[in-house]
Amino acid sequence: MPFRLFFLPSYERCLRKLGSREREIAGVILLALQSYFQSGIPLGGGPYVFHSKDRSHRLVFKKLRESIWEASVEGGVRVITRQEKDAHFLVFVGNHDQVRQFLKKN
Repeated sequence: MPFRLFFLPSYERCLRKLGSREREIAGVILLALQSYFQSGIPLGGGPYVFHSKDRSHRLVFKKLRESIWEASVEGGVRVITRQEKDAHFLVFVGNHDQVRQFLKKN
């Protein structure tokens, strides 16, 4: 059974603070995650190539902690998810330094 994605209010608040280019990249990350989950490839199995419009993106989805995962397609924007059974909750979105700060606090 594929994983499902759910948006948490914390993710929505972070998304509103991003610039338009960063929001666009975050959207590509979400499309890539949905495609990855539908593919049935085991989690953390290496980079996943995702095709969007006339471009290919390399999704990196790696486990950071017991139930915390990080997704990125381009170095600048990262999405943090929390896994619970067959669901991933979108918790945070930001750049590398913002993610590090968030993880220190949580």
